[in-house]
Amino acid sequence: MSEAYLLDTNVICALADATRVDHSVATDRLTKVGDDFVLLPSMAIAEIEFGMAKAPNLKPEKRDELRVFINRFDHVPFDDASVIPFACLRAELWRKFATPKTGRKNSHKEKRPEQLVDKVTGKELGIDEPDLIIASIALSQDLILVSDDRNTGMHRILEAAESVYHDSRFPIRLRTENWLVAADP
Repeated sequence: MSEAYLLDTNVICALADATRVDHSVATDRLTKVGDDFVLLPSMAIAEIEFGMAKAPNLKPEKRDELRVFINRFDHVPFDDASVIPFACLRAELWRKFATPKTGRKNSHKEKRPEQLVDKVTGKELGIDEPDLIIASIALSQDLILVSDDRNTGMHRILEAAESVYHDSRFPIRLRTENWLVAADP
């Protein structure tokens, strides 16, 4: 059986937009894999719909083109199977980066992943809750996450996923690929 892939928002957008520079590289990878082995997370679709809803000058034909592309694939929701991997990833991020409130056991200053900061540098980690949800969906279904996120936030999510796997808190390793860069021959 072939591997199955879960596309992140940035990869979906590159595949759906023929004018993007990275479109042909991503399309080549999709062609090799085949539509039957590609899934879209409902969270990524929500991000795209939000982007279209707030875009003041988006042409209706562009919106239709994107929705036609999205409807080519099966969609995977954040569901009961995603809860445990989400909780494990989020707990690991809080364990490493959250600021405990003084005198309050198991309480932290930060309430959202976007608020977490590196304790050494004081810089925001840039962890995006939708990325955390998408990674959780990939883990719950043992899918390869296809993303072009190279930011610190995604790097921290991948580190957290590796930690929970190695510490045996979740039995599946998060695997990733980037279809927006040319694959080695």
